[in-house]
Amino acid sequence: MASQQEIADFLKRAQTKLNETSAGVFFQRNNARLLPSFDRGSEDSDEKNSKEEFKLGETLGRGAFCEVREITAIMLKRPTDAKDPFASSLILPLPKETRNSDRDITNTDEGEFPTNLFQSKDEIRKYMSENFMRKDDDGLGNHPRYALKQVKMVNMKQVETGLIDLSLEAKFLSCLNHPNIIKLRGVAGEPLSPNFGLVLDRLYMTLKDQIDAWTAEKKVANGTGLCACLFGSVDTHAISSLIFSATTVAYDLSCALRHIHSLNLVYRDIKPENAGFDVRGDLKLFDMGFCKELTNKIHDEQSGMYKLTQLTGSPPYMAPENFLGKPYGKPVDVFSFGVLFWEMLHCKLAFYGYKFREYQMRVVEGNYRPPINESLTSRVQELIKECWAPDPKKRPTFDRICLSLRAEHGELANEHGEDQGGITRSIRLANKSVRSFRIHAKRRSSIEMSEHGQFEH
Repeated sequence: MASQQEIADFLKRAQTKLNETSAGVFFQRNNARLLPSFDRGSEDSDEKNSKEEFKLGETLGRGAFCEVREITAIMLKRPTDAKDPFASSLILPLPKETRNSDRDITNTDEGEFPTNLFQSKDEIRKYMSENFMRKDDDGLGNHPRYALKQVKMVNMKQVETGLIDLSLEAKFLSCLNHPNIIKLRGVAGEPLSPNFGLVLDRLYMTLKDQIDAWTAEKKVANGTGLCACLFGSVDTHAISSLIFSATTVAYDLSCALRHIHSLNLVYRDIKPENAGFDVRGDLKLFDMGFCKELTNKIHDEQSGMYKLTQLTGSPPYMAPENFLGKPYGKPVDVFSFGVLFWEMLHCKLAFYGYKFREYQMRVVEGNYRPPINESLTSRVQELIKECWAPDPKKRPTFDRICLSLRAEHGELANEHGEDQGGITRSIRLANKSVRSFRIHAKRRSSIEMSEHGQFEH
């Protein structure tokens, strides 16, 4: 149990960190969305008297400091006139009415409610409590829409680290708006307390899970495994389909990272465990705990890079300059992307079994990279080589990566007879989302009118 002084010291450190982050240009230029907050109950309170507004289901994943659980019900208990615990918190930037960056409904995912159709956080809370489940595309089945990310109660040091990471993630996600970046739907609990959490879109599998599935499919297609022994031969069409799927996912991921870099942010933790897929199969990048704004204050004049924390991220995907503690910047994300793209196409780990010291000697200092399958197009082979180049200045930007993958995707789509309209699917999803919301609003108004004899204003 932490003492009052320890808690006070932690709050001071956290507030300093949040102040430093808030001072950046990113939060001055980018508007925060209108986000509701939800109450959490204490562990020792009974269900009848608890303030808890969530019913939590299965645990979806665990990280070093946090865990994610699905939300199976939202039960509003806080009165509409009650004080919002985050009203004066530095965790969430205040929405600025003069900015319209989040008013464009074409940036809206299917199932998301456009924020410009709500006038208050209470309206959003009510909408979410009535729509915490979603149907399949065919209208069948119920799936939880939301998940709660919260700190794991291990020890005081890890709880502190987790709370600061969660708070920073909330700040960035409240201002980020992209079809391939997970949406922050709200916050829960008390700011910087153990019951603090993020309400996010629920994902149904990670990119790691998808790569594992591709690996199993590839074994069958290549003539290995039980099914292949029974039926024989190499299924070239199946292999080609896997490459097409991997390229599509890589393109979506590169678009998310291009958006992050366009805001002068660096992500710093690209790995298959930090990307996933929603109920429709759309890729979402998540876990912004290591996201950092590249400001003039940390700029290194000599290298042109930035003075950032060494060894941030995961070694199998970590750029040499990050590993060695040199100044670094956006190219570290490009290196990580190159390694991950190789793994997606080859259905294996690039540096399987490497210990810390071996990774340093062979990859960082020895410049070893795994061989690239020569059956891949020359465009893809060259792109991977450029992405994981030892010299960060020789790596491409995500602008160029997106252009290259879009061209590759188009050619593969033609070969497979696929519709290339997937590139603009977010616009179609946005229009569908708005229609869905208006139908729901009309239905709810009809119910209220029948119950009260008039519309509520």
